[in-house]
Amino acid sequence: MRTLQAEIIATGSELLWDGRIETNSVYLADRLIELGFEPIHKSVVGDDERMMAEVIRQAASRASVVLITGGLGPTEDDLTKKVVSQITGRRLILQEKLLDRLRKRFAERRQTMPAQNARQALMPSRSTVIPNPVGSAPGFILHWETSHVICLPGVPHEMRPMFEATVRPFLLQRFPSRPWNELHHFRTYGLMESAVNERLADLMIGHRQVRIGMTARATGVDVRIQGTGKNKEDVSLILGDLLQKVEDRLADVLYVKGSDEMEAVVGRLLKERRMKLAVAQSCTGGLISHRLTNVPGSSDYLDRVEVCYSNRAKVEVLGVPPELIEANGAVSAPVAGAMAQGVRLRAGTDFGLSVTGIAGPGGATPEKPVGLVFFGLDDGREVRTASARFSGDRTAIKMRASQHALDLLRRSLLDRAA
Repeated sequence: MRTLQAEIIATGSELLWDGRIETNSVYLADRLIELGFEPIHKSVVGDDERMMAEVIRQAASRASVVLITGGLGPTEDDLTKKVVSQITGRRLILQEKLLDRLRKRFAERRQTMPAQNARQALMPSRSTVIPNPVGSAPGFILHWETSHVICLPGVPHEMRPMFEATVRPFLLQRFPSRPWNELHHFRTYGLMESAVNERLADLMIGHRQVRIGMTARATGVDVRIQGTGKNKEDVSLILGDLLQKVEDRLADVLYVKGSDEMEAVVGRLLKERRMKLAVAQSCTGGLISHRLTNVPGSSDYLDRVEVCYSNRAKVEVLGVPPELIEANGAVSAPVAGAMAQGVRLRAGTDFGLSVTGIAGPGGATPEKPVGLVFFGLDDGREVRTASARFSGDRTAIKMRASQHALDLLRRSLLDRAA
């Protein structure tokens, strides 16, 4: 079956500055694969007409579908429509319905629409408008030579619903004869990428229609398996027992089959067991609670969080004995255990989870280097402690410590149910 190729272009000079992370292409690549397309290239290009034109021309010469995000706003540096219009020879035409919709949107907010926002109602001739139910910038689809050029806003919470509501149905209708792709995700924590590779090495060869890839993150190693065939039944035969083999070999470090983050997995376990959690954090600040409360419904199981950076806070808020800190230091297993017990007893919850460590770059000693973190977990029956040393900068250490803490809680919840 003919492979349908796609390219993704993210526009905006801000994506090239200050370490800004471009995330739209990750979402779009996964959606394209699900629809039977093969993403072959992605680009990030600044707000430069010449460079944008060159990148779009190259993409359209190679791919059946070119998805462009960004540059649809009302300001001078929003150039996508202008550039696409120029290279395709499509004149920009004012769409009165879009203009009325923009005016209504501003009126509903009791605001006067700036004159420059009228630019957002300009669309290339012979293009299909992609409505924007969330923001003010509509997108568009046009066919140019051998490619479909699809332009969407760069704001993720606008782009995603527009893709699902308009672009997905368009691609399904326009390309009815597509390969069947299936994506399977396995998220692990506790092994380095090389160790995960070692366990799966023999499964990664000899499968022409199967791709196995790995991504190392601060939160662990993700394994991704893509099967491609004529239809769903064909892919099932192609994958065979491969998925089960992967699951079996990663069983001790696998925390989810799918794309959920650790905080969602832990939250689900707490909710299923109708248990409550209290957290005491030192070196991670509020990161653990931030992650937990990113999950809708977390108020069902998260009772409270205490961020106790100073020794005084650990004593006054959590009841850690000052002599325990004096004898062992704030970064120690005994103090981590006392923090977990203190927060659980004060909250009256099923679990108390704590973390204390040295995120760096300062504060280390030869005995307690940067990256050393201690954890405490009180489940009402016993208080357990653990330690780990993480690499990376301060941000990476904090993220790795939060993942380790949540994984300790996850394992305890599973043990209790066993």
